[in-house]
This record gives sequence, structure tokens and C-alpha cells, in this order.
Amino acid sequence: MEMKGKDGDKNHLSPFDQNGTQGKDGRISPSWRPPSAKSSRVGDEEEETGPRFRLYDKRSWEDQVQKERDAQRKLDKNNGKAVAHLVDGELKFEDDEEEARKTRDPTLQEGNILPDELSEVFTVDYYGKPLEEIDKYIKDKTFVAIAPRFSNKYIHRFTATKALGCLTPWNPVRKLAVYIATNQFFDYLVILTILCNCVFLAMPDDPASETAEYVFLGIYTLECIVKLTARGLIINKFTYLRDPWNWLDFVVIISAYVTIIIDFTSSPSTGEDDGSVFNPQMLRTFRVLRALKTVSIVPGLKTIVGALLRAFKLLFEVIILTTFCLMIFALFGLQVYVGILRQKCVANIPEYNATPSKSYLAYYDEWIKNDANWYQDGEGEYLICGNASAAGSCPSGYTCLPDIGENPNFGYTSFDHFGWAMLTSFQLITLDFWEDTYNKVIRAMGPWNVLFFVIVVFFGSFYLINLMLAVVAMSYEEEAVNTNREKEEKERKEAAKDKLKKEAAADKAKADKEVAKDSTKWKPPKEDGKQSNGTNNNKDSKDSKVSSSGIHLGDNDGDLSTKTKSSKPPPKIIKGSLKNSGEESTGRNEPGTLVDRNHSCMGKCCYCFIPWLRLQNLVFIFVSDPLFDLFITLCIGVNTIFMGLEYHNMPDQLVTATTVANIVFTVIFTLEAVLKLTAFGKFYFSNGWNNFDLVIVAASWIDFGLADLDGVSVIRTFRLLRVFKLAQSWRTMRVLLSIIMSTLGALGNLTVILVIIIYIFAVIGLQLFRKSYTADKFGEDGVPRWNFNTFFHALMLIFRILCGEWIEELWNCMRAADELCMVVFLPTLVFGYFIVLNLFLALLLNAFGSESLKGSDDNEEEDKLALAFGKIKRFCCCCCNRFKKTPRTASVGPDDIDEEKQIGMTDLDSDTKDKKAIANGTLKANGINHDKGEVDKAFDAKRDKFSDFDAARKASKAKDSTASNAGSTSKAGETKDKKDKKDKDGMALGDEANDMDDDDENKETVVEDCLPGFCMSNHALWSDFDESSFGKKWYKLRYTMCKIVEHKAFEYSILVCIALSSMSLAFEDVYLYTRPELEAALYYSNIVFAVLFTIEMLMKWIALGFKKYFTSFWTILDFFIVVISLASLIADAAGGEDISAFRSLRTLRAFRPLRAISRWQSMRIVVNALMLAIPAILNVLVVCMVFWLIFSIMGVQFLSGRFYKCKDASGEVLLPSVVANKSQCLAMASTHNYTWVNSNINFDNVLSGYLALFQVATYEGWMEVMDDAVDSTDVDKQPSFENNLYMYLYFVAFIIFGSFFTLNLIIGVIIDNFNALKKKYDGSALDMFLTQGQKNYMNTLKKLGSKKPQKTIKRPKAACQAVFYDVAVSTKFDLCIVVVIFMNMIAMAVDHYKMTKYVSNILDILNILFTTIFTLESVIKIIGLRHHYFRQPWNVFDFVVVVVSLVSIILEDLLASIFNPTLLRVFRVFRIGRVLRLIKAAKGIRKLLFALIISLPALINIGALLCLIMYIYAIIGMSLFGNMKIELPLDDTVNFQTFASSFVLLLRLSTSAGWNDILETMYLQPPDCDPDYATRPEGGEKFKYSTGDCGSPAFGVFYMVSYILIIFLVVINMYIAIILENFNQAHEAEEVGITEDDFDEFYVVWEKYDPLATQFIKYEHLSHFVGDLDPPLGIPRPNEIALVAFDLPIVEGDKIHCLDVLIALCKNVLGRVEETEEFKELKSQMEEKFQETFPTRVNTSKTSSTMQKKKEDVAAKTLQNAWRTFKTQKQLRNLTKMAMQKAEADENEKNSKTRGASLANLGKRLNSALSNFFSSSRPSSATSRHSIKSQTTVTTPGNSQRKSKSTLQVPAVGPIYPAKGSDKELEL
Repeated sequence: MEMKGKDGDKNHLSPFDQNGTQGKDGRISPSWRPPSAKSSRVGDEEEETGPRFRLYDKRSWEDQVQKERDAQRKLDKNNGKAVAHLVDGELKFEDDEEEARKTRDPTLQEGNILPDELSEVFTVDYYGKPLEEIDKYIKDKTFVAIAPRFSNKYIHRFTATKALGCLTPWNPVRKLAVYIATNQFFDYLVILTILCNCVFLAMPDDPASETAEYVFLGIYTLECIVKLTARGLIINKFTYLRDPWNWLDFVVIISAYVTIIIDFTSSPSTGEDDGSVFNPQMLRTFRVLRALKTVSIVPGLKTIVGALLRAFKLLFEVIILTTFCLMIFALFGLQVYVGILRQKCVANIPEYNATPSKSYLAYYDEWIKNDANWYQDGEGEYLICGNASAAGSCPSGYTCLPDIGENPNFGYTSFDHFGWAMLTSFQLITLDFWEDTYNKVIRAMGPWNVLFFVIVVFFGSFYLINLMLAVVAMSYEEEAVNTNREKEEKERKEAAKDKLKKEAAADKAKADKEVAKDSTKWKPPKEDGKQSNGTNNNKDSKDSKVSSSGIHLGDNDGDLSTKTKSSKPPPKIIKGSLKNSGEESTGRNEPGTLVDRNHSCMGKCCYCFIPWLRLQNLVFIFVSDPLFDLFITLCIGVNTIFMGLEYHNMPDQLVTATTVANIVFTVIFTLEAVLKLTAFGKFYFSNGWNNFDLVIVAASWIDFGLADLDGVSVIRTFRLLRVFKLAQSWRTMRVLLSIIMSTLGALGNLTVILVIIIYIFAVIGLQLFRKSYTADKFGEDGVPRWNFNTFFHALMLIFRILCGEWIEELWNCMRAADELCMVVFLPTLVFGYFIVLNLFLALLLNAFGSESLKGSDDNEEEDKLALAFGKIKRFCCCCCNRFKKTPRTASVGPDDIDEEKQIGMTDLDSDTKDKKAIANGTLKANGINHDKGEVDKAFDAKRDKFSDFDAARKASKAKDSTASNAGSTSKAGETKDKKDKKDKDGMALGDEANDMDDDDENKETVVEDCLPGFCMSNHALWSDFDESSFGKKWYKLRYTMCKIVEHKAFEYSILVCIALSSMSLAFEDVYLYTRPELEAALYYSNIVFAVLFTIEMLMKWIALGFKKYFTSFWTILDFFIVVISLASLIADAAGGEDISAFRSLRTLRAFRPLRAISRWQSMRIVVNALMLAIPAILNVLVVCMVFWLIFSIMGVQFLSGRFYKCKDASGEVLLPSVVANKSQCLAMASTHNYTWVNSNINFDNVLSGYLALFQVATYEGWMEVMDDAVDSTDVDKQPSFENNLYMYLYFVAFIIFGSFFTLNLIIGVIIDNFNALKKKYDGSALDMFLTQGQKNYMNTLKKLGSKKPQKTIKRPKAACQAVFYDVAVSTKFDLCIVVVIFMNMIAMAVDHYKMTKYVSNILDILNILFTTIFTLESVIKIIGLRHHYFRQPWNVFDFVVVVVSLVSIILEDLLASIFNPTLLRVFRVFRIGRVLRLIKAAKGIRKLLFALIISLPALINIGALLCLIMYIYAIIGMSLFGNMKIELPLDDTVNFQTFASSFVLLLRLSTSAGWNDILETMYLQPPDCDPDYATRPEGGEKFKYSTGDCGSPAFGVFYMVSYILIIFLVVINMYIAIILENFNQAHEAEEVGITEDDFDEFYVVWEKYDPLATQFIKYEHLSHFVGDLDPPLGIPRPNEIALVAFDLPIVEGDKIHCLDVLIALCKNVLGRVEETEEFKELKSQMEEKFQETFPTRVNTSKTSSTMQKKKEDVAAKTLQNAWRTFKTQKQLRNLTKMAMQKAEADENEKNSKTRGASLANLGKRLNSALSNFFSSSRPSSATSRHSIKSQTTVTTPGNSQRKSKSTLQVPAVGPIYPAKGSDKELEL
């Protein structure tokens, strides 16, 4: 019989249980009760209301044991198969597989908060006592204890077996231990102990810390014993050592005891390391881990760490990939750069005549080894050189020699063996001080090595590090989604509760009213004027009023007293509320009413209350006026400007002015606070901003009071907070502040963990290295500033590592304490950096999830400002109108209603109305709700008054500029708007790419007006001209020009010209004078290009007209560039001054290719995203500037004029003991050649402060700034080492708030914009009508259609070939190859500098050996698999690697003398790639690389943009700084002299590496340089030049800062956005549940069951096949119910088609998909595609289905049972007959003995027959059956994949044999 579900879909069964309730996941679960509450008897209802929690005792234990036995017995009986029955043609299963597979309820896990429904019935008496298990799914023998902590009830779970082998759960000792272990005060004691311990750990040299150590150890030991007693040791689940957090405690305690024992047993050491093998100091560092214990106790921290660890699991793949790439980079470096960094310049050897005592060789050896003969640069470093072409050369008199002395940076930077190569590669990937290695390698090997660095930086650093970011983002988002879901669930429950409460309250109120009505009927009316004030406040009187503005105005209080008599009616007094008294209120009331905003006691004790109220209401109206807000905002702005004016050495007049201004503003702000306090009364404090204002006002007055005291400048910084008041009226800033505040709140836990990690590593460093940093190890350098000598220094050093600056400090540490330092530095970097990344992402997602910076939600403050401007505008208009006779309709909007009426209409009470209005887009700025129709009517009424609709629209917007009435403008307005909103490339934003192309093809050539509108207003004149013959010819000419200009060929020819002219600029370097022919050629080409571009411009003028030409950004740019080219030509011709700077502006024409690029959709997205993100970025940038302004002003206050220092002739800073101050320095200037100089980067004024902070924010040059600040003493005093140590905290605060938050917000804005654009462009037309679920389903189906089962390669017939085949396909052979690959990798890593001949011979032999093995492998596979070998891409890869290896071995021998074989050895690196081939676990890595491959097109586009920007900047740099004097860090390879060197330098600067050093050189001023003459690079000849060979600081700062901002913030972050986006796409494919890999895996498993690729498998193999698949497609066995539910069609021969199985499994994973018309249409298209792909499926006819099969099976069994029953009954009847006959016969017998025997015999036979009958015909345990109805599963869209598999939870219908007393009789 055909079974149909609701939608006729047979693939899903309905999981509706008759007595259950529908669960969250669409699954039906019986209403939840813990087992203790469940009745053992059927139909026993009383227990339901009984207690849900029961104490755990001996009986509970016995119940658990019994339950376990029953389960085992049942399993044995059914052999693990599902037992089913047919009832009314429906299948009924006894047990649910899904339920059976569950092991725990996620809401009741250990450490979770007790769910609300249980929490309500829980009684306090049970706290800390063993209770019966409340999670029905747990199969283990356990009990729980509930204990409160931080006002929540937490679940603790324990094993019910005997703890430590002797303590049962009901044992009093263990009960006590459980009570203590779960008690919150015990936890608090432990936390307190840990905190005290942390304090002592930070003071390792304090004698008290040793004693305290024993006390702490005692407390921890006690805690451990209590927990062991309560939980047991390790054998069962939920015991002490099964919790990883306890391992930590255990290890710490054991290691502490081990150290104590060692200390006692070993001889007392002298405190120094006595050289013994074991150092207890190492064990002591374990103590630090105790700080982590806080995590295990504070619940919030535990979940965060859980999330971090889950993210770490995901990160593991990225870490493997990163390590793998690091190895490849290191091996590459090892092969190519081994030993090159030891090349140095050695002075040429003087003539030497050999003597018997010393040969020439010995003399030569001694000469080159003497470091006095090596060339040093200005900083005392030995210059690295190279003999390759274009490498760095030596100065004259020196020769470049290899293998001289040590490697640079104390011997730590090198590629000399695998370890150092790995460290250097890691340094490059983290981009820390990588410019040093970059410059050195390029000096040694030549510029072509830039390629290696580009790959390492762009792939390694940007891609891998950002992949980490992507992975963390994803895991964080998943966390956030989960927590949000839980939150929503909670809120829903609470809302439901509140609703019930409200309903109850409403009913009660109704009843009360009824009673009140009855009572008030008989009361006489109240007399007016008899009530004293305030008595009626609390009554629910009916005469409370509602004002015209819809505000509930409180109760109608009568006269103040009976004395007040006046002819006027007394004013009504209304109780104030937040709505009519807060900041948002408009301040207008109904005439004759007064609002009372005071405390209730005011009315009672104050006699002049009414005048006070009148005054208060007047002040309220004044304060609420928008103009008042505008005035205050202006004051804040001006005040900020005055604060920013301060600078070092400013004149006295300015000092006086700023002081006066400060007093004036303080008074203004005080007045504002007083007025607001008066106006708002008690409601003043309900607004946070008001409290903030009050604090600042108070601080300002305290500052005045303490002005003369020294050292209280800190209070002055409070004044700076006034800047934050801007946020009240500046939305972006307010959002930013709220983001930072909410983030700090939300990230509390993460921050705590970060602090713990910083603390732990700081203490480890302190313990291990505090005695290592001694002066003798550092020689003349002295002990470095950043060290582990004190706790504060250690903290600062760890903070520096977290900022990503680690390598230089690692070198210093290794000089002090060897390689042990890596143990601290590398984990700090990985963990700390990882958590910082987490913090940063949490911040972004938090921020942009909740509030977008570009959000359109109108805010009252902004509206007030808009209203204020509106008022001023109207006032001005009125003034203007008096002098004009004509009324100006256009100045007034169509709905310009009187302001008073508008305010009266404002409905502040109904938020819901506002929201609806906003949804319709018709909410005006001042909060008026208009009906859509009303607005349209208004437009209709006035439309005829305007020349076009756009003017009307603009006019309607004139009144309120910020009105968000986008929705109210009709379609016409929108289309007009769209035309206006064309992008700068003349293309509407958001246009589809294909639309664009169509437009181009079908575009009519339109000749636009020549001049702008106001010139064309005289219609008569122009129409005459148009009609004239000249006019017609003119039109024809313009039409032709239009055709030419718009033609693609014209565009391309211009592009070619632009490219050529840009390329010509690259030749104009400082060496041009040596090539006169080239100079002449460039001169003429310059003229030619100028003429061509001028002609192009004139043609466009004629074709487009001035109006159109001068309204496009690109054409205006062209115009400027042409003008500049012509100007420079004229200047050259006139022999004018050198205007080479102008020439560089022509390179702006290089931007023009963007127009062509923007024809590609993907690239257009990039450019559009940048263009569209610019406003948002600028918005955030401006807010950041304000943020930074505060820090900059602070810096000026603390540090202005304090960076001056006295230096000697060599540039060394003198000690304060030598020179104390400025006057001493200047006095000794003439005698000792001392100079008093300032640092170039300083805080002398706000702008310099900005530059200093920018260096700190980019982590470049920040060390120098911080050193100056920390050493600063006072103005005109010599700095002293670490005099002002806590100045570090200022910079730490700035890095956290100024750099970390604000820069990351900019990244957030870019990503946000990028995603918004993606949404706009992605998706085809049909997809728009599909839901996300349907899209996922269709994508999956599309993938299905493209896959087919492949034929397995047949085993060859020939015997010898078959052997090869067997070897080729065996997994053991593959495993051997993997081992060989690893060994090969190890052999490559053994390679090192200065190998002995012996080692190098062995390595050569091994190389040949490995190559032979790999060659043999490919030969074996080719013979065995024949042509099929090349079907797999991996095999092709292997083959290529083998060929390359063979070629390289042959070439190494043949070409060793001619060619450099190192390049060929690099090919060997490819062999490692094969490791990936067989790691099935490398699926993750494949996904990561797949994300890169998807990103490639977009990344190439961005790369093009990056190159373009670098090209422009390289040419500008060449012309501005080409002739600058070469001083360190500039040298012969790092400079702006040629295009190549500029480009190489800018490539390095694109990661902002060392930009501060380059900027330093641009500060070069006389007397250090010549301001008039520059020097030629060759020959040293001087020539006149505008800036001489000096730098130009202003140009330099602008050039560097703009370059870094553009490259770093915009382009690099676009790069990040694209990687994040594509990674998310790759991951979403997995999230949908089914990826390509899953299909591949499906077919791989299918091949085993269908080796001939018939596309069919046997029905009996189905269960095994589905069980063999991995998740998500696989369903582990037992899976019979699921397969039956799929109702798969079975064809002749009991076979099932692969596609049917696959579609069913996909449906199972994706859940139900709602069927809409569009969806059905797509589905039918897919069906047709399947028919083409799988013809065999169409040609077969269906004979049955899995459901039918099961039914037949069950029916057959039922029939057999019935037959058996019938036979048994027949036997019984025969027996009875025989018995009766026998009885009759035996009656005659007299012998009683024989009768007794026969009766016994009969009894036995009857007994056996009956038992036989009952066992065969009555199914067992008939009470717990579920039936299956083949209905469709209803799953909610948000279902997880696993849950949707519960296709088989089926309703229970009564049993076949009903229980006694049941009235459900079966009809047979």
C-alpha cells in the first residue's frame, strides 16, 4: 500500500508522538521529567506533582544497577536489531534509534547553570547534597549536587561508584567532602589564596615569599584531598583526574613537593647554578600556572577558555599549514641563502713580502680575520656586500669576501642551518623587523630576491596570519550565534512569564475597577480646591490628563492651597516623568499647565513652589531649545581648539589667552550644568551625559584650586574629557564610544584571560632570567632597557611581545641566557597574539553586529542640531525675503508646518509608532509621523511650481537636512537619485556587470548641453542658434566627436598613451644626465604626449560639452594633468626654475586605467568598495583624530619641551652627571663641541604629537619615542635613564584605546562595506526568490549532478602486471612512500653551512637514493595502473617532481662548472608537497588552500591596484627625494635615486616596516646638508638644485603618512576582507552540511560495493554502505529505521540506484525544504539534468521500495506468527479432544494411581503447549512501542544537521494486544 505524508513526500517520516510535546528541533519528546520523578507504574499521575529532586541513597544505586542490567538483557535479546510491527498498515517500532544514540542532555552538563524550569522546583535544603541523576540520557552510574555560586545554581556531577575504592555516595565522609567541594565559600577561599599567591610570585627575592609558599601549598593540598574524597581518583567518569583543569592543580602540587624534597636532600647550593644536571628553578616555574586555576573556578572564564580551545582545534589546521609553509621557506633559504650573510667588505691587503716565520697565506688569513680591517657603516655594523650583479658593492679600497666572521645580529640572523632558517622565516612571517633581513639579503644577492620576500610577506604573512583571523572569526561567530540563541530562548521564556503575570494583573485590575465603579456611583462629586497638593498622586483617578502631544501628564493636582485666590484659573500641575522631563523632550506644554520635576518633598516644605515651578518650566523651555544645544556644541569645539593651541615656548600673550579662555569655558559649562540641573530637577541624573558633565565641571574647578601646586597636572587631563561631550551631538563618535564601552563590558572575561597570560609569562620570565641580564654579557652596549629584572619590566616586555615586537628582545635574551628564551618568547607570541586576535575580532563582530557606523537611525540630538540650523536658516531667509519682492516658494518645503504645531504633534510616548514610521521610511527629523499618502499629496499640490521633480524633492528636504524620508519619495525620485548617484567612473553604483555591457552596446549617442543650466536659461537665444545652419553643422560635428570619443578604440589608444607616458617617467632618475640620447628622447616624447592629451581634452570638450566634462571626477583629473604638463613644458622652454615636482603630478594620469579596469565586475567591486568605503573610513578617521587629539594634548602637557638633550660630537647623549641642563650644555658647546638638540619626533605641539602617536600606533619608531618619554626629566634639563618609568603606562593606554580600538574599527568599516557590496552584486535572478535553505539544497543538487560513480581500475590479466597493480593500490606501499618523503625532508634539513666533505657526500648519495625510490614508485604505478595513472592530479604532480629531480641530478653533474646549481636544488623542495597527498586529515589544509585559490582573482585585482599606487609613489619619491644626501639608513641599495630602488623600498614600506627611519632622513637640514647644491651620484660633481641635498620635512611627513595610510589601511585591509569572505564561503559550503569532498567520499565507498560502476548496489548491502560513510552523509548503524523512512525505490534484482541513496542522504542532512513554485521549477530542471547524466536510472522500472520491503517483511513475520498461533490452537483443540476421550476411557478404570499419572502427563503437555503458544504469538514488552507513519518530518529551518536525522521517532499506537482493562479493542 502506498504511504503518503502531508506533502506526498515519502522520504520523511513524522516524528509526532501522541503524548509528547514538540521540541525545539522539531522533534517530539515526552514532557521532561528526571528518572527520579518518573513513575514506575503506568498511569500513576500523582507522582508528577511530587518532588523532582530526590536524595541519592542505597536504593538509588540499586535502581541504577537494575536499569543497566535490563538494558543489557534487552540488547542481547534483539541482537541489536530494531523490532517493528504493522498496525493498520502502518509500521510501528519499539525503540527510537536517535534517543538511544544520545549520551547526555546539553542543557544539563557538568558546570552548567540549572535550567529555569528545574530551578523553580529546587529547594534550598538540597544545596551541596548528593541527588539522583537529573539527566535521563546519561547511561553511567552518577549523581549530581546543585550548589549556588555568584547567585546562580550550578550543576556538579560525580560518579556514584566508590571513591578511592571505599567511600560510597551515602558515606558521611564523602557527603561532607561533596558539600565542601561544591560550596561557593570554599571556591572564594581558593581564589583569594591564588590572588595572594600571585602577589608573592611577583616578588621572587622577598624572603617572606619562601615562607608563604608553604602556607599556599598546604591550602592547595587540602583542596586536592577534599576533591579526591568527593570525586575519586581516575577510574570512572567525572572523577578528579578526568577533568583536565585538575591535571593542572595536580602537576603543580606534585612538582612543588618534588622541589621541596630535592631542596632537602641535595646539598645546599650557593645560589648560583652549580652546574648540576637538575635545576629546581625550572620546576619552580610550574608554580606560576596556579594563576590559571582562577579560570577553572570562575564560571564565565571557563566557557571563554572552552571557546578559545575550540577555536584552537580549528586553528590546528592553519597552524599545520603555517608550519609546513615555514619549513618550505626555511628549506628554500637553506638551499639558496646559506652563508651569504657572512659576506663582508675587507680592506685591500697591502704589499707583503713573505718571511720564513710567516708565509703570505698566513699573513692573508690573519689580515682578513682581523675585524679592524672590516668596513663598518655609521652605526658600527659591518657592511654586508655581494658579488652578484646589482648587489651591494664595497666602497673603494675594500673587497667583498665570503665567510668573514659571524652572521649579523649577534650571529642569530642567518640561513646557515635549519633551526636558524626556521627562526628567520618566522620573523619574516610575523613582519617583525623584517626590513633588516630584507635589506641584507638584497645587498648580498641582488634585487631579484625581492620575489622570495614578496611570496613570504604576501602569502606567508598576509594570507596565513589572516587565515588565523578568519578561523578565529568563524569560531567566534559560531559562539556568538549559540549564546544569542540561548539568550533569545531565555528572553522568550521570560516574556511568556511576564505576559501571564500581566494578564493576571490586568484581570485583577479589571475586577478592582468593577468594584470601584460600584463604590463611586454613590459618592457626591468632589469640590474643586479642597485637595492639598500631592494627595491625589497615588490614586487611580479618572481625571488624569493626556496632553495634546500624547504624553501622559500625570494626575490633575488642584490648587496649591485654598489661600491662592486669583482671577486667573490656577495652573494645572503635572507630575514629571522621564518622557516629558528627559533630554528628549521638546519643552512645550499645554498652556496653563506646569510640569513638576522636583522631589516630592519640595512641594511640602517650599512656600514659593508655584513661582519656582514657573521659573523651572521657563528654564526647561530655554534648555530644550535646539539653539542652546548648538551653542554648547560650538563652545565645546572652540574649547577643544584652544586646548590644542598649547605648544612649547609659546608667547606670554597666548598663555594668557588660553588661561582666560579656560576660565570662560569653565564658567559656560558650569552655567550649563546649573541650568540643566534647574530645568530637569531630579531627572537630571537619569542621563549619563549629564553626570559626565557634572564630573568634568567639578574637576575643572578643582584644577583651578590646585593650579599653583606642583605634580597635579593629572587633574588637568580631566579637562580634556570635555572633547567627549562632542559625542552628545556627533553620532559617529557616540557610536564609537558605545562600541568601545560595550566591548569592554562584553570582553571582560577575555581581558581577564589575557591579563592572566601576560602575568604568567611575565613571572616565568622573571623566575628564569632575572639574574641573567648582567652587564658583563652585553659589553659596551650595557644591559638593555627591556629586560626581566623587575616585575614591571617583565610585564612591559611581555606587552611588547604581544604587540608583535619580539625578535630584537629575543636576541638580547639569547645573549643573556641562550636558547632557553624561546620557551618564553614563542609561546607568548602564539598564545598572546592569538588571544589578542580573538579580542579584536570579538570587538569587531560585537560592534558591527549591534550598531553600524553608517546606520540611519535618527537621533534626537542630531535632530535638535538640524532644527537649530533650520531655525537659523529660516531666520536668514526671512531677512532676505524682506528685501525681495517675489515670494520664494522653493525655499519652503511642501510640508512646512508651523514649528509650534509640529512640536505639539510630536508623539514621544509611542515608540512603536515611531518604529513603524521608520520602517515605512517616513519619519521626519523632528519626529513627526506622516502618512505616505499625505506626503505624496503634498508633493502633488506643489509639483507644478517647480521646473522638475528633483527641485521639488530638494525643496522638501531643505527644512530638515537629516530627515530620513527616503521611503517617502516616490519611484520617480529614486530613479532620478540613481542617475545622480553614478559612480566616479560614470557607472551607477550597484549596476550589474551584465547590465553595463548591454548599456554599452545599445547606448544611443546623446549630445549633452554645452554649458551649465544658468547659461542656457535664455531659451530664445539658444533655440535660434540651434535652428541656424552653423548651429546644425556644429551639432553634427559634436555628434561625430561623441561617436569617436565613446568608441572603445579611442579609449584604448588613450590608455596606451597613458601607459607609455607613465613608463617614460620611470626613466627620469638621477642618472639621466649620463645618457643624453635618452634625455632628448624623453624630452620630445614629453611634448608629444602633452600635445596628444591636449587634443584628447579638446575633443572631449566639443563632444561632451563643458557641463558634462567638468562634472566627472576622472575628466577633471585629466584636465589638471594636461594643464600641469603644458605648464611644465612652457617652464622648460622658458628655461624657468626646475618644476620637476610638477612632472610627477602627471603620473596621476596613471589612475585613468581604473576606468578600463572598472569594466570587470570583480575589479569594479574593489574600486567601488574603496570609493564607497572612503566616506565611512573618513568618518571613523575623523573620530579617531578626535580620540588621538586627547592623547596628543595629554602628551603636550606631560612632555612638551622635555625631549631636548645634550649630545657630544659623535652624537652620543651625555649623562646628567656630566651635563645637568641646557645652560651647562651651551656653556660647554665651544670647548667640548656639545650641542643641545631636540628629537625629530616630539610632543612640542599637537601636530608633532599626532606624528609621534602615529609612529606608536604603527609600532615603528615607537621604541625611540617611548625611550625619550621614559627618560624625560623637566624642561631644559638633561634626560636621565628611566627617570619617568610610569610614562610607559600612557603609551600602553594609547596603544589599547587609540591604536587597537580605532584602527581595528577602520578595518571593520572596510569589511562591513565590502560585505554590503557583495550582497548587492551577488546572486542570479532566480536565486532572489529562494530562501537560504532552498539555495543550499539547490547547490547541493547541482554538485550531485556533476558527480558519477567511477569505474574502479580493473586488475590486469597478465600475472606480472597484476603484481605491480597490487603494489600500486596497496595502502602499505603508500605508507612506505610517506615515510621515505619524511626521511627525505629530514635529509634536506641536515644540510648546513660549512659541512664536512664526508657529510656532503652522504647527503649526495641519499639524494640519489631518494630520487631512485621516487622514480621506481612512479614506474611501478605506471606499469600497474597503465594510462589511468595520469587520471589523478596528484600522480601527475609526482611525475613532474620525479622528472625535475632527475634533470637536476644530471644537470648538477654536467653544468656544475658553468651554471649555479643552487637554483636547481630548490626543485627538491617540491618533493615535500607530496606529504600533503596522503594525509587524509589534510582535508582541512585543502580547504584553506582552496580558499586562497578562490581568492586569487580578487587578490590579483588588488595586487594591480597596489602596484599602481606604488608606481605613482615611486615616481613622486624619485623626483622629490632623488637628490637627497645618502645617510643611514639610506645606502647604495636603499634610496630614491632610481625607479627600481624606489620601488623595492616602497614594497618594504607597504607593510610600514621601518618607515620611521626613512622619515628621519627626510628631516635632514643644514648644517648637516647643503641647501643649494646637490651632488651627482657618479663623480661627486655638485649642481644647483632647489632644495640642495637636504630633506623636506613637510613633504616627507605627508608623503610617508599618506602612503602608509592608503596602502596599509585600504589595500591591505581589502586583502583581509577578501580572504575572510572567501574563507567564509569555503566554510559555508561545509556548514550547509555537504561539500564536494563528501560526494567524492560517497563515491569512493560506493566503488567498494559496486566495483563495475553499474550505479546500483544490492538492497541487503544498503545498511552496511550507509554505515561505512563518514558524517555528515553517513548514518552509523543501527540505521534500519532511517533507511526504511527514506522509502528508497528498489528496482529489479533487489537493487538501489546511487543517486536515490545520495538524494535521500542529502535530504536527511539538510532537513525539510519548503516547496514553493520557484523551487519546484528549479527542481524539475535538475531532474531533467539527472536524466541526462544517469540514463540507467531512467531505464529501470521500480518494483518496490525500502518502506514497502520492510512492511512486507513485518507482514510476513506477522503471518508466520498468526499461522503458528493457529497451529498451536489447533493442537490445543486436538489435545483437549484426546484428553476428553481419554478421560471417558479412563473413567472405567478403577486404579487411581494410573489416573494420577496420566493427569500429570496431561498437565505437562498442556503446560508446554500453552507456553509455546504465548511465546510465539504475543510480542514482548507491548507497552513501549512506537509506530511509524510515513509522514514528512517537520523540521524548523534552524535545525542542526544531526537532529534532522530523527526521521524515525514515531508515534505510539496501542499495542496489538491491549493491556487489561483497556477499552481499545482491536478490530481484526
